[in-house]
Parts: sequence; structure tokens; C-alpha cells
Amino acid sequence: MPVCEILNKDKNKVGDIELNEAVFGREYEGKNVVLYEVIKMQMAAWRSGTHSTKTYATISGGNSKPFRQKGTGRARRGTMRASTLRGGAVAMGPHPRDYSYTVPKKKRKVAVSTLLSERLATGRLYIIDKFDFQEIKTKEARNVLKNVWNLRDAVIVGGDVEEKFILSLRNLQDFLYIHYTQANLYDLMAYKHIILTEEAAKHLNEVLGL
Repeated sequence: MPVCEILNKDKNKVGDIELNEAVFGREYEGKNVVLYEVIKMQMAAWRSGTHSTKTYATISGGNSKPFRQKGTGRARRGTMRASTLRGGAVAMGPHPRDYSYTVPKKKRKVAVSTLLSERLATGRLYIIDKFDFQEIKTKEARNVLKNVWNLRDAVIVGGDVEEKFILSLRNLQDFLYIHYTQANLYDLMAYKHIILTEEAAKHLNEVLGL
């Protein structure tokens, strides 16, 4: 099983944690298709699907016959709402629909654990015991992440106990904080570095290892 260092806010080692092989030690070569499928599923679920066009039945006007049936030399026409005419209905246009679909739960777990394994193997995954901010201060959050930890961007996965740190992080566009129960592939992949609190690492160890 892989063993990872537990760091404190000043990036000093304070202990070790044993990680689940199935979650943080998975082979990640050749898993691009799985990652793509899960990302595509997430993005499809975000689509509003509210686009709509008027059909022959809903477009206004054209209730009367525009010209007589015979004698004009033109094709017979009973309405001006036909899709072949200018100002007529849209033929086979889009209508409100739900784009969401599901990928098997096991495949979603494999995708997330594959990404975590890749970040750990490349030295871009860190585990911290706690941030323990005493006050809400964006300047301190920027200093810790950019100067002490030397990170340009990162997604931080933690629990509920870091409320002051979470509020300090809100105005930093290069960093995102998500609760460990909401950890998802899209947010984890969007940033080059991942920081897990010890609480979050234990949760992912247990949930993704099933």
C-alpha cells in the first residue's frame, strides 16, 4: 500500500498515512477512455436543455389559404407556416430535453481513483492535517498556498471544520475548495495539484476502495 506524508500548514511533515492501493495505487496508463466518459457524463448533466423552436402547430399566422388552388401556375399552398417558406416553422428544430445520463458507478470510482493515483505518482497530491485559520483572511490564504506551498493552482478537498479557511479562499480564482462528499472527476482534473485534508483522504480511502 502507498504511504504518503501528512504535512502541516507550513509544509512540514507531521506524520504518515497509509493509503488504499485500489484508490491511490491504481495503474493509470491507458485509462484515458474511462476519464473521458465520466467527464462527458458530467458535462452533459450540466446542459440546461431549455432551447426551443416553434413548430408548424405553434407558429402564428397562416390560417387562411394564401392564394387560390388552381390557375396561378404555382404549387398549391394551404398555409404560409410551412417550413419551406420564409417566416415559416423551423423544420426538426430543437426542443426542451434532458441531456443527462449515467455511467456505471464502478466506472466513476475507477476514473476518480485513477486520477488520484496519477497525481500521487507525479508528486502533485498532498495531504495536510489541517489549515486551522484563526481568522478570515484572503492574504494569508494566498501566502500559504502560493508562497509556502509554492502552488500556482490547486483544488482542496476537505470537511466542515475549515470554515474560516474556506471563506478566506473565496476570492482566489486559482484555488477551489470542495467538500469530500462532493469530490468529482471534473473539479479534480481541472487543477494541476490536489490537496486533501487527512479527513478527506480517509473518506476517499474508504468510499472509493469498496
